[in-house]
Amino acid sequence: MSNSNQLARFLNYPIEHGTEWQGGVFDFGELADMAVPDSPMANAKIALWVACEAERVHGQPKTEGEPFDLLLNELMEFAEEQFAYRPARICVTDKTMAGRLRELLADSGTHVTWEAKPEFWCEVKSCMAEHMQEAVAAPSLADSDCSEEQIRAYATAAAAFYRARPWQFFCDADLLKIETPKPAKFLKYATVLGSGRQEFGLGFYESSDTHWDMRAGRLDMESLQIFSLTFNGINEAIPADVALWHELDLPLATGDAFPQFLFYARGDARPPHPKELEFATVLLAALAETTEKEIDSGQWSKQVSIQNKNKRCKISIPDLLVPPDRKEWLDRGMIPERRGNERHFKLVQQVMAQNEGMGLDELNELLNSQFTGSIDDFDYPSETRFDRADNLCYAAIDTYGRRRIQLSRQALQEDASHVESNVLLAESIHDTTQKIELFTNAIKHGEAQNADLLQTEVGNFWVISETRSLMRAKHGLAMALADDGQANEAISQMLDILRLNTDDNLGVRYEVIPLLLSQNREEEAIEVLNRYPEESASWLYLKAQVEFRREGPNGRSAHKAISAAFRFNPHVIELFASSEPPSMPEHYALRSPEEAANVILEQLDSWHETEGFIEWIFARFGLWEREVSKRAREQKRKLRANKAKRKKSRK
Repeated sequence: MSNSNQLARFLNYPIEHGTEWQGGVFDFGELADMAVPDSPMANAKIALWVACEAERVHGQPKTEGEPFDLLLNELMEFAEEQFAYRPARICVTDKTMAGRLRELLADSGTHVTWEAKPEFWCEVKSCMAEHMQEAVAAPSLADSDCSEEQIRAYATAAAAFYRARPWQFFCDADLLKIETPKPAKFLKYATVLGSGRQEFGLGFYESSDTHWDMRAGRLDMESLQIFSLTFNGINEAIPADVALWHELDLPLATGDAFPQFLFYARGDARPPHPKELEFATVLLAALAETTEKEIDSGQWSKQVSIQNKNKRCKISIPDLLVPPDRKEWLDRGMIPERRGNERHFKLVQQVMAQNEGMGLDELNELLNSQFTGSIDDFDYPSETRFDRADNLCYAAIDTYGRRRIQLSRQALQEDASHVESNVLLAESIHDTTQKIELFTNAIKHGEAQNADLLQTEVGNFWVISETRSLMRAKHGLAMALADDGQANEAISQMLDILRLNTDDNLGVRYEVIPLLLSQNREEEAIEVLNRYPEESASWLYLKAQVEFRREGPNGRSAHKAISAAFRFNPHVIELFASSEPPSMPEHYALRSPEEAANVILEQLDSWHETEGFIEWIFARFGLWEREVSKRAREQKRKLRANKAKRKKSRK
């Protein structure tokens, strides 16, 4: 059973209100109909926990331990590794175990119930079973020519890599060149995956062109040959690999971080050859020990011990050693940021303000004489510390990856009060605490520098270019606070943005309403909705959700609002019901399937938090479709009748 210290830590976590976790224990063999009968895992059990609102899963097969002990231990690990809070409700699939857990958590504020087949838990288990059935035949290290010693070294290095979290220092624009050990054909370049917090690991490429062409969508993915090393949860891991890890007692950073290293070519996959696995092992171990200072040097070397032998790994980031210019980034397919033009516009505005009484023709002639040619070729001032920080900041805006972080920090060394540099650095790092600190610092300096405008131009911010850095700082702080669980503080920043910029050029209204709903602040959500009446799927589905929360499923306004949403874009429900997950489109037109995908990705969390809303919209959609079909049939009937009447009158 979990020791008392672990239980005490769990009880000390704050309760996240409105949350439910569902847990239960079942036989591993149920997942794949005993597809691995000769494995030690055939008799293993899985204590599976599902966080319903957060949609996170935790659990791993164990060959030893009593079911209740497994359930309790996994519960403690789930809270500790992924949340640092405990749920308001826990539902357990076994009545006896629910009773024992209820005794342990008595008077703690977390309510324990039992249900044989809780919905979300059963859904996750079913998905795990489907994946297991599909993955049984997937290539596994157990079927490779790699030795047990090589696999053990690889598992150790992979666990160290995952614990080190090197993705906190990289993004997918940081392409690594591995110089030693000598890489095989498809392992010469790599990117560290994980900056988007979706997929963690390493992506490998044959050449730098392969990486950039793949990133820009210029490659035929069907013909691509590529290595990929990713970390997967138990419900996505290859079953034979899971069995191998337990059979050999191989290390894992967490129970849901199974490393999967495969070569993909023309729709097929294979496990690595021994030399390929050894190469990945050396690289994983080296990156696990790499410091941020070494990364910023652009080239570094690490000596690591693999199977009691010292191995040298030399890595470089070519873009730090020879930084690309703006044109090269564009040729690679990177989209320039609009704020890169703001400094130029700011100078134009200053010249116009200084020559306010000048005639239009004279003013145009003056502007043409001073601002003709490419923005890149313009000679910007560099006399003051602010000017030099500004130049470094805009150079950072025109680059990507670690180079952006380096230039932002250099700008702040010139002038710590430079608002956009604080914003740019905050956007580029991963640590939430540091983000909040940098955005807060940017707001402090931004408010001081715009003190007069805060008195005279409230409501018109963003139109005035000088205010945009402050607005971005407030928006960045709001999003960081929301990620940190400080919803009301985030709302405060967002509402202030709407006060300062009534036109809402940043689109904060779409973000603040789900946050307001999460805090049961429906009346304020209605105020925002009424302040910005618009015809878009995002707005109409948000309005329907607010009315549903206010009136319930039978409310007249709720029915009217959801019908308006269906009429505007029915693709939302059709796409949501599809088995294919939506992907975020770069652009979309109103009423299109792409707009529908955007609605789902933006609002899904809020839908799940509103009890009964998803079931209600599906029920209402069915009624709406029947009404639409009925009206269409009636219209056709009337058309036929009118046609027959006209034909008869002609006779």
